[in-house]
Amino acid sequence: MTGSLLGFILGLLVTLFTGYFTVSIISREMELRFRLLFAIPLGFGINSILYFLFLCLHINSFDCFKWFELILTVVLALIYYNEEKPDLSKHKFKKLSNWFYLLNLYAVLIYFKYFINNPMGSWDGFRIWNIKAEFLFLNNPLWQNVFSLPHFMSHNDYPMLVPSTVARLWSYTGTENYALNATVGLFFTFGLVYLLYQAITYFKSEKAAIAVTSIFMILDIFLVNGAAQCADIPLAYMYLCAVVCLFLYFRKEKFSYIVLSILFAALSAWTKNEGMLFFTVYLLCIAGYFLGIKNFKKLALAALTAVVPLILLILYKNMAHVANDLIAGFVALKTYNFALDFSRYVIILKTFAKMLLLRFPLLIVLVLLCIKGFKIKDINRIPFKISAIIFVLMTAGYFCVYLFSPHDITWLVQNSMDRLILQLLPLFMFLFAVNLRIGKPDSLN
Repeated sequence: MTGSLLGFILGLLVTLFTGYFTVSIISREMELRFRLLFAIPLGFGINSILYFLFLCLHINSFDCFKWFELILTVVLALIYYNEEKPDLSKHKFKKLSNWFYLLNLYAVLIYFKYFINNPMGSWDGFRIWNIKAEFLFLNNPLWQNVFSLPHFMSHNDYPMLVPSTVARLWSYTGTENYALNATVGLFFTFGLVYLLYQAITYFKSEKAAIAVTSIFMILDIFLVNGAAQCADIPLAYMYLCAVVCLFLYFRKEKFSYIVLSILFAALSAWTKNEGMLFFTVYLLCIAGYFLGIKNFKKLALAALTAVVPLILLILYKNMAHVANDLIAGFVALKTYNFALDFSRYVIILKTFAKMLLLRFPLLIVLVLLCIKGFKIKDINRIPFKISAIIFVLMTAGYFCVYLFSPHDITWLVQNSMDRLILQLLPLFMFLFAVNLRIGKPDSLN
């Protein structure tokens, strides 16, 4: 029991320190609040990739991999501290309002309530993600059968961030410990909440951050999916990280933030298939901007940053060698003909409206925040426009996924649309909040 607990703690510490030192090396002047919140998804992302590569190389001793991770973390720390000692005197956390802490406590209790009811994950959490984690955790010659699970809803072509993360932490404890699943979900769920809060505070004001984040944090559907052990909340976290880094780039004028944003966009592609769409859209928008201002040097650097993630993703898809149901349907079943089936448009839009009213009713409160209107600050204008284009293209992409899907459209939208909304909702709320006219004048940030 003691060894399992120590492994649990060690696995988490290695993850968080790996993420923290990587972020800090890429951008040394970044404020501590963003370093810590970016460290969570980056650490889990990096270590999940390393663990999957460890399996692909057929290294049968997890102790060897554990030592490799520890050495890597130490090397990253030495690289970071080898330069001038960082000045952390300006990194101060401001105490939040008691109201926000109370809501946070309420949200955590609700999160654990849902987790306790489904300790092995929701339907998708168990059938897709944790089943794959078991294959990886066993680390025997048959682990690659994870790409040939019999049921079509197992989505054998899905990326492996969540299963690889869970299997890696199970390996640290030596057993399938679902307390680790709860902890991973907790980090992603509330890390996302606090990133949304800190980003709105930094780019707009604390009052706007408290109003918008409080509504988001206590959404029942958000907490359910946070505890469901699926990939939608981690994916939303990656999306928001990429866009916040984009805003920081235009505020700080440091290319290191573009590097980080591309890494987070790439990690979204390692999280779920929808992330591959985001990665593509994000790269095109960044490339379009640098091309538009004729900054070919930064365009080349951005492309260079994306090369390694692209190669790894291509190698993974080639290794999985599983046909995607959407692409297969588009080619073999000629689902492109659905573009003229207007009944599908009605079903999609009707379900979307129904979902908002029944599963996201608290979002109606956001309408009250619009009373004074909106104003785009000049310093946020360019990143807002780029991010808005990304959001619109992602929304259009999701719509097309439904439109051209070979599956029964009514069944599909009713069983997945709420999760797709959640993937984009934090990004929408951030873009919504930074332009609000509410409360006192904007912060000086």
